[in-house]
Amino acid sequence: MIATDESGTFLNNKTVHIPSAGQLEGVVRGSTSLPIAVTSRTDNDLTYDLTDFKIPPTLKGWAEKFQLEYDKMSSLTKNITDNLSRDIAIYLMSQWYYKATASLVPTTGTSTTTNWLGGSATGSLKHIIGADVRTAAKIMDGQGVAPNDRSLLLDYEMFWQLLGDMSYNADRVEVVGGLSATVDLIYGFKVYQMPYVASVTTSDVIKVPAAVGGDFTFAATDRPIGLAIQKDTASYAMSDVNIFTNEDDPTYYGSLLSGAVWAGGKYRRYDGKGVVAIRATS
Repeated sequence: MIATDESGTFLNNKTVHIPSAGQLEGVVRGSTSLPIAVTSRTDNDLTYDLTDFKIPPTLKGWAEKFQLEYDKMSSLTKNITDNLSRDIAIYLMSQWYYKATASLVPTTGTSTTTNWLGGSATGSLKHIIGADVRTAAKIMDGQGVAPNDRSLLLDYEMFWQLLGDMSYNADRVEVVGGLSATVDLIYGFKVYQMPYVASVTTSDVIKVPAAVGGDFTFAATDRPIGLAIQKDTASYAMSDVNIFTNEDDPTYYGSLLSGAVWAGGKYRRYDGKGVVAIRATS
């Protein structure tokens, strides 16, 4: 869905380098004076560090093979992989966000009481509607961002708010026979439903998940955001998922499993263009 940096191309130790080309001087037309003055182009090197994500060792007790009717080792392995993938995705979305007034779209729909994701951030927030997505697309167009490969990442509340609006007004898409977690296309965006995307403070500063457990402490004034991203303007790098096992450990009377991944990401363009946040607004 989002472009990835090949490890051997831009990775130096644990730091990923993203070359960001600067602007050339304007074209000279009709000049009769030679030589034309020499100019230079100032390029930028955007970087981000990879960080490790670990699942602590989990015990499969010796006696469980007599007590359980399923393969717990296989179940634990899947659980570790799923949890790592979820936490990495949430972390990456917090790193793709770029704070800029010109790239922040407030929601403008019906205002209703909400308690999103079971957090303490309650209150009346305006729904996301089709017109808000249209505004995000217009911002990207004005930034000169390619019209293809655009994605809109929404948490489940914003996803259904958007589809509820699009189903009943002049901008509607027909909803027939149920929906998957992906909808093609709304104003050029492929829309993805996720359990959680990101949230910002009252100063529009992104909230980064906790280092332990990947959870959030929500303030009453925090607001969820959806992220509109063009494929070539967001980057991530990630190692393989490593599963470690220590079978038949005599100290713990069972087998131990753990998992670890190196991962990181950031917006790709130095000016942050191509990443637009749609913020739920009171």
